Amino acid sequence: MKKSFCLETVGALALFLVGSASAGTVIQLGGGWQATIEDDPFIDIAVDFVSLEDDILVIEKFANFTSLSALDVVFTQVGTDAETVSQIAISDELVYNGTGSAWTSYQNILIGDAVWNTAATAGVAISPFTTMNFSDGDTVLTLSNGVVNDGDFFTPGLFGGAFIIDVDLSGDVASFTLSEVPIPAPGAAVLLALGLLGGGRRRR
Repeated sequence: MKKSFCLETVGALALFLVGSASAGTVIQLGGGWQATIEDDPFIDIAVDFVSLEDDILVIEKFANFTSLSALDVVFTQVGTDAETVSQIAISDELVYNGTGSAWTSYQNILIGDAVWNTAATAGVAISPFTTMNFSDGDTVLTLSNGVVNDGDFFTPGLFGGAFIIDVDLSGDVASFTLSEVPIPAPGAAVLLALGLLGGGRRRR
């Protein structure tokens, strides 16, 4: 079923104005998992659905990028293997570009005991991007051929599909980091830095 904007989604926009979490915030997700928000107050996670029987945890993720630096979330197993799902789905993302620069690609990087399920993720809605590429042993997912302008929202998964993560539970305690990185047009970051530098000089 196609998703559409609703009151919950509108309410989530407030996160970008006030920030609902702070560095080091721990969120209990269920399904044997917790998430730790490490670097930025403007990021949050909500649980849509969890089922041990279906072996899946479905979440929504919200992020406000105020710079071109990566935003990281660490997922850690807190249940026994029998109490922990091995698949995590990001069904919706609401991402705001407040970086002052247009993005021409966007990377989702998994570090640790997880990889992207390429087949299950293939149908996710990624507009305004049109190309999805997996690399580095299916740990890096790159979206490209599109533009997210400064001041715009990017809503992957909102209108269909999900990003599916497969987790290896064979070790003692599974853990992985999801690192999301906006990538500006070539030269845009340099121009932005020069503009900020020039503004600083004029204020002296």
